Amino acid sequence: MKTFAFATGMEFAAPAVDVLVAQGTPPSLLIGYPPRLSHRSGYAPLREASDKHGIPLLETDDINDGRAYERVKNMDLFVIAGWSQLVREPLLSACPRGSIGLHPTRLPEGRGRAALPWTIIKGLTASAVSLFFLDEGADTGDLIAQREFTISRRDDVTAVYRRVTEINVDLLATYIPLLLDGRVVARPQEPGGSWWEKRRPEDGVIDWSRPASDLYDWVRALAAPYPGAFTSVAGRRLYVHSADLVEHGGSDPAGTVLAPVWSTGTGGMLVACGSGLLVVREVQWEGGERRDALGLLESDELAVGACLGT
Repeated sequence: MKTFAFATGMEFAAPAVDVLVAQGTPPSLLIGYPPRLSHRSGYAPLREASDKHGIPLLETDDINDGRAYERVKNMDLFVIAGWSQLVREPLLSACPRGSIGLHPTRLPEGRGRAALPWTIIKGLTASAVSLFFLDEGADTGDLIAQREFTISRRDDVTAVYRRVTEINVDLLATYIPLLLDGRVVARPQEPGGSWWEKRRPEDGVIDWSRPASDLYDWVRALAAPYPGAFTSVAGRRLYVHSADLVEHGGSDPAGTVLAPVWSTGTGGMLVACGSGLLVVREVQWEGGERRDALGLLESDELAVGACLGT
């Protein structure tokens, strides 16, 4: 029987374990992040899947520390889907069928980190999930398959993340059996490509002087499971989790709270931007609970005329 190890620490790949078991190609080893890393965006523990299916689990925050290599070196294939480190030798070449990974862009475009937030920030309306052989570079190995997906102006990154998760699981379920049987022909990536920079939580600050259209994309690109876009009010951080775009401008200073927006659903507040208006819908004070933005005005925590970003 062919064997493989499956490493992931992310929500967009962890559901594949149940599907792989159900179709009769269970991993022989799971490798995941320890619970102390649960603060990471999209973190997914593998302990429940390990216990449920009786699959051994190695938890580590350093996949190259030697422990994974000792467990993987006698297997046929190594699958890494959502890991923050590059896999190095000798682990990279430990298995005769190679090591494979997933990346949610149409490689060679969009190599690097924070691919889904950048996809929305850059205004892309279509992209792809790439399944590829790992090499010593970052997202540079030969392509096995690419699966397209679309992004509408109404999608936030939460919706795109769900879409990508479904594609990831399907690609792994389809191609792992083929890879184990040696029935996959890969192709080199096209020359060129692009690299997208790593994003930190601090990079989510809202610049109200920018057009409302840009800020609408900014907010929806940084929704859960990412840390969120944020502004400040008298030095206090306020996260903005959802917003609506009004492509009509006025002359009020950027960041000014103009009016409440009443709704039978999630109420909001109208905020001036560099051009256009943003209806801020769902917010959260740092350390607090999510709530609708209208509640800030109703409770006098904010007033019409207040300026965000100060």
